[in-house]
Amino acid sequence: MRHFLGLCGFPGAFAGFAAALVMATMSAAVAAEDGVAAKPETVTAKPDGAAAKPDGVTAKPDGVAAKSAPPAATAPQGSSKDDPALLGAQLRLGHNLVDKLASGRKAEQPNVIVSPASLAMVFAVLDMGADEQMRAAIRKTLGFRVARGAAKGDLEGLRALATVVLKRAHEAGPLALANMVVFDPASKPYPQALQELTAAGAEASVEDLSKPETISRINDWVKAQTRGLIPAVIEETPQEAGLVAVNALYFKDRWKQPFDPSATRDEKFQVSQGQSINVPMMHSEGRFAFRQDGKFVAAALSYASGDYELVVLTSKDAPLGANEFAGVASWLGGGQDFAMSNGEIALPRFSASGAEELLPVIDALGLAKARKAPGALKGFTATAQTIARVVQKTELRVNEEGTEAAAATAVTTLRSAAPRQYVKMVVDKPFMFALRDKRAGLVLLQGYVAKPAAR
Repeated sequence: MRHFLGLCGFPGAFAGFAAALVMATMSAAVAAEDGVAAKPETVTAKPDGAAAKPDGVTAKPDGVAAKSAPPAATAPQGSSKDDPALLGAQLRLGHNLVDKLASGRKAEQPNVIVSPASLAMVFAVLDMGADEQMRAAIRKTLGFRVARGAAKGDLEGLRALATVVLKRAHEAGPLALANMVVFDPASKPYPQALQELTAAGAEASVEDLSKPETISRINDWVKAQTRGLIPAVIEETPQEAGLVAVNALYFKDRWKQPFDPSATRDEKFQVSQGQSINVPMMHSEGRFAFRQDGKFVAAALSYASGDYELVVLTSKDAPLGANEFAGVASWLGGGQDFAMSNGEIALPRFSASGAEELLPVIDALGLAKARKAPGALKGFTATAQTIARVVQKTELRVNEEGTEAAAATAVTTLRSAAPRQYVKMVVDKPFMFALRDKRAGLVLLQGYVAKPAAR
């Protein structure tokens, strides 16, 4: 597939469909919860004198805790059919992130793009070392509804889903994702924690995070996982780091019904009332899944693989701000309220990228108190840690052939329904979008495009 061209660039250093970086400092970790683990082949180093877990499990001479291997991860219920609970949580998370980020945007930087999937995956990995308070806070932050006893199952389901996605990627699927956790030796991570992370499919290792070469290795890993769309997720060597946890995902697929390049032409895009810019507008006519009411219209554009779709939502009249889509944000989930109709779609050829510091936002969503507690991540290490930063890098490229996207999320810690009719949808004003996995319910990318960059 040729390189995807884009219109709506974001200012700032952002590369890749979904690069999300979560930098964190962890607090007072004590014993990890009992869990089963297999000996990790990816552990590259063990700290001298690694602490034994206080549950009494003794370590073998090679530092591997003597516990039986866990059963293979099984797919969550949503892996073969859209999981409404996960999809709902992903849409709520995406809406909350976009809404809060857009409210503080400068006029010259109106676009917002985030990866709910990448953020959820990296926190599902952190959940493996979390205490009960932290686990509940993670679940709330990720948009899951409150339900007694559901937190553990939801987050275990996310980790199992990652295993399913990995299998699909090995079968040459459009979506690939990977997790990495690097502990600094000074944190003295429990051998059992390393084993459990590896058994869950993460690449786990112990390396000196104060060394530039360690950070370079992490960034090289991200670059490889995102096929070069995100060359780096950590911009500087963290001081007194406890761990860095990274999720990277990559997506590339062709449209089920491609746009004809010969039909693309420059047209007006309304940035705001009374202001417009010229953008390359793609055109396609045929049968599409639409949803509309008197004020809004949306279309779900399918990809050739059949498991993914891009939902685009815009207003029919005046251009709107991101918060003005709140009442119809659920439309980005697609579903049965969309009806197949003959119609025409005009969509800008665009790219969207971002680099966001997300910790203030997710603190406001419910993480703040739990992440600051002494035992928040007690299952990983006996050294006190506290989540310090959450940074996300993302990129989306949409053209006549299809879509390419990538995301990377790193966590670093410091020690201490419409009627069937002909529909014409012209996306010539600010719009919302969601790139979603129809089979699993993950929202790979979600955002608001107010000003596509002319090319």
